[in-house]
Amino acid sequence: MPLCDGCGATVDDAHIRARIERLEMATRYRPIHIQVLLLDAAPFARPADFFYYETDDLSERSAESRAYFGALMQCAGENVSRFSREADALAEFQKQGLFLTNVVECPVGANLDDALGRCAPSILKRIQFSYKPKYLALIAPALASIIPSLSQNGWADRLVLNAGAPFDIRSAIGSADRSGLARGVRERLAKAVSSSA
Repeated sequence: MPLCDGCGATVDDAHIRARIERLEMATRYRPIHIQVLLLDAAPFARPADFFYYETDDLSERSAESRAYFGALMQCAGENVSRFSREADALAEFQKQGLFLTNVVECPVGANLDDALGRCAPSILKRIQFSYKPKYLALIAPALASIIPSLSQNGWADRLVLNAGAPFDIRSAIGSADRSGLARGVRERLAKAVSSSA
């Protein structure tokens, strides 16, 4: 059985194929220059709930996934109801210079802390050598454990945090935490635009 590069677990071929499909979906919407990289811990378990999964039938997504999608679109200053197709919303997200990725690239369930420990060194390399964002927004409480590593590697002044901690986008749907994330990301987008002008 192969070892998955996305989560560090020993897996079957179906797991590898699902990871490759998620990477292909996300790559379609990766900006050339990432202004703000939104970093979550791991993707939702259901394939149809993956952020970059395109569907015109919103009933395919769970209610939590639809709220998550809407919360992230707010970071681009958009209301998801403005778009007739999710593909158009994702294209706007990309146009704003936003990109979402996960420390652990595969759904992991109860073993999240172990998977984060295995994958943290990899995400630091991906941020530095592949994504190269101007700012980094942490959107899952479990990512508090990687803040020291990010700070020691030059990201301290470029982290978008909630009073020094990651935002909790999944449990904060509809709360001030959600609007605080959107406001923080839009402020960094404005700074990124003004610094490149």
